[in-house]
Amino acid sequence: GTDPAGAGGGGAPAPAPAAGSGIGTLEVSVRSACIFDETVPSDAEPESVFGRTSRGAGGGDHYVRISSRRGRSAAAGEVASRRTKTVMQTSRPVFNTERMAFVVPHYGAEYKLEVVDADTDSPVGTALLSAQGLLHGQRDAMLAGGPVRLLLGLLGSTPGPRRVRLELRTGVRTGFGLDYYASPGTSGWVEVDVRLLEDASLFRSASPRRCPPRDGEDFDV
Repeated sequence: GTDPAGAGGGGAPAPAPAAGSGIGTLEVSVRSACIFDETVPSDAEPESVFGRTSRGAGGGDHYVRISSRRGRSAAAGEVASRRTKTVMQTSRPVFNTERMAFVVPHYGAEYKLEVVDADTDSPVGTALLSAQGLLHGQRDAMLAGGPVRLLLGLLGSTPGPRRVRLELRTGVRTGFGLDYYASPGTSGWVEVDVRLLEDASLFRSASPRRCPPRDGEDFDV
């Protein structure tokens, strides 16, 4: 994914992750999506993907579904977690959802975002968020913010949500791990505000808590 120009957010107050319930809390607000008139190759340059648009009106009815996976294998159980409202008759739907919160069980956790055709209940494109990728992005933003922001981050300041655009891939089976990256094409993008609030008791405590084990997925991002 990529940060659109001018993206970012303030450190709005948020509930602290419950101690002992994974590694923290994922917060997601789905803003908008764009479903292309034609699929582009999955190896296209990011600028040609995130700068692309579509015809807009008359492009179908869509909603976004967010799912996570439990277990080690690609066939492991999938838990459909949340979905947005349906936006009618456009290939550029605007959702602007309230914040949706998910407990993140471990550092290898992944969350699948599907833009779904409401008439057929079939995905038109799939995006992927990983706990590792989110934390890398947040720490890069902290480092880029200069010494004051870096110091505040080290002292435990709550990061603000980042607005990012994620590729919507086609032809995926599960949408998790290597399956997502093996997709042949990109059908659009979805824009979200997102942050991962780590449980500070894992690393900033007189009695640090043991890190929850991963599920042993085949690929980490």
